[in-house]
Amino acid sequence: MITQARLAWLPILLLFAAGAARADTQAAAAKPPNKITVGSLTLKFCNADYTGYCGQLKRPLDPTGGIKGSITIGFEYYPRFDQSTPARGTLLPQEGGPGYSSTGTRDAYLNIFGTLREHRDVVIIDKRGTGTSGAVDCPELQTGEGTAEELKACADQLGPKAYLYGTHLAVDDIAAVLDALQIDEVDFYGDSYGTFVGQTFAAWHPERLRSLILDSAYPVRPPDIWFPTDWTTGRDGLDLVCDRSPSCRALGGDATARIERLLREVRRKPISGTAPDADGIPLDVTVDVSMLFLLMTNLGNSPITYRDLDAAARAWFDNHDKLPLLRLAAEYSTPFVSDAVDFSYGQYQAVICQEYPLHYDLDDSPAKRRQQYARGIEAARQNRPDLFAPFTIDEALDSQANFTPLATCLDWPKPLPAYPQGDPLPAKPKFPNVPTLVLSGDLDSVTSPQDATQAAAQFPNVTHLIIPNLTHVTSYFYSDVGYLPDGGDTTHCVQRILRRFISQLSPGDTSCIPNVRPIRTVPKFASSFEQLAPVQATSGNQAGTRDLKLAAATLETVGDVFARFLVTFGIGSGLRGGEFTYTLQPYGYEFLLDRVQWTDDLKVSGRMRWHVATGNVLAIVRLRRGGEDIGTLTIEWNDVQKNAVATLTGTIGTKAVKAKRIAP
Repeated sequence: MITQARLAWLPILLLFAAGAARADTQAAAAKPPNKITVGSLTLKFCNADYTGYCGQLKRPLDPTGGIKGSITIGFEYYPRFDQSTPARGTLLPQEGGPGYSSTGTRDAYLNIFGTLREHRDVVIIDKRGTGTSGAVDCPELQTGEGTAEELKACADQLGPKAYLYGTHLAVDDIAAVLDALQIDEVDFYGDSYGTFVGQTFAAWHPERLRSLILDSAYPVRPPDIWFPTDWTTGRDGLDLVCDRSPSCRALGGDATARIERLLREVRRKPISGTAPDADGIPLDVTVDVSMLFLLMTNLGNSPITYRDLDAAARAWFDNHDKLPLLRLAAEYSTPFVSDAVDFSYGQYQAVICQEYPLHYDLDDSPAKRRQQYARGIEAARQNRPDLFAPFTIDEALDSQANFTPLATCLDWPKPLPAYPQGDPLPAKPKFPNVPTLVLSGDLDSVTSPQDATQAAAQFPNVTHLIIPNLTHVTSYFYSDVGYLPDGGDTTHCVQRILRRFISQLSPGDTSCIPNVRPIRTVPKFASSFEQLAPVQATSGNQAGTRDLKLAAATLETVGDVFARFLVTFGIGSGLRGGEFTYTLQPYGYEFLLDRVQWTDDLKVSGRMRWHVATGNVLAIVRLRRGGEDIGTLTIEWNDVQKNAVATLTGTIGTKAVKAKRIAP
């Protein structure tokens, strides 16, 4: 029997069904063809999400003919939305690494370009040795450990072919694909090593560029083999972050001074224990001199290290609470294991050995290389002892951090005569007078703003924008484990400038840059909510000091989960227990908290939603203590705002809570 209420819905449902049928008919009529011809190539439909086509172009592995064989260069082509008029241009993004595939970052790139895609095509080409372009697969290296034995095995596997994956050959492949597609010029966007590719492309194929964007750039021909400004940017960045965060600035003193104190302590006695890694799995770790150095080198890759490190050191000094420090070490120690198609350690190694500055000559024997390397290190000890201050040069080297000059190439094969070791630029490069935009985060210790300034100086028509409070890669949210799948720009600033630069060949209004919000540091790590300062009561509050401290602990719990977004891969652990998950939603991201413990004496469960387009964050959570539910709080803030304040409303016990505090 159908009730009256249900009957009333029938016309709506029938209309919906009819509309759906018409939509299906229209979709079928508008269904993209299985194949299209672009230039001289036939491309196959391969991406329904973005209406993309895949293609291939066979290229000689060794253009000189010294080594026989070919390599297939894979790419993806995304036609402009408006096919009624000719294209206004073609967008060409290039991913970094070396080792990452550009097609693997398609989601981010296509969303970065946004409305530009209405009248512009996009072509994403995997560099040789990556992704769909014959990814170099050294199985031993893909473990992510990079031991001497694994490096030697990769060298033996590649042999002379190790020198056929360089950047000069890669940009020639890119030009060949453009030729086959009959694309005359492109708007090039490269991030990180993609800027190295961009400079090389500009030097060898200047006529192919309409504009050039280099995001987090470093010079192909660096003036200093050690890239010293990367280290100083991270070290001094700790003080910058502290000065820009009210809770840290109020402490007085310098964050770098506290790190020096921590270094002195771990030199005497390392700190060991168990903490959750990036996957929320308990891991036995030690914070010794090497681990502390590694955390410092990782600052530019991971905003969360900037956020947590100073407060974690203070937790150890004040209460011998070692867990916040150990968690940073455990998260850093989570191995990055990937399929070679996603990230090729072998291609990474091939490029850096062939093209990055070294202390030794690869034309010499491994024994002689080691002698040259030893002399280079000794010269630094004698002449540049403060290169990694407050760490010594030997402490830096003992950490086996991945910085130049690299020791990982000591057993690499000798170069081929046609492909000598050295940078991939022409002897006397002349860079084109095309509009060029260089973007830098002022906290980027991977490719420092000073590195980027050196890269920018090569171009006659350049604008260099330094964005405050950002780390590595500015145009989309990036961390040490990846990027927002939707290519989100959490600054709500940089992508607008980028799109305007491509459309107008000028960055235009850049007044949003000073308002990019700072990294909000942890005010204080606490094992008990009683150790925290209470949140600030507002009109209508009935809760006492103790309950406002519970509210502060709840806010820190929620903030800790929010901050660990993309440190984890969709699931993570609370600092002291419980777990959280996050999923992509139409509006942004949804977090589910299950008894998450930031302090030992409070469990927080519930839901948090991050509306990426607006920056609004809303959390509705339940508080549990001593086996009993004790209250419910709603927490809201806008994460884009420079001086964001979180509001807290709800009840704890029988008392109404109305309070605020700086957002986490």
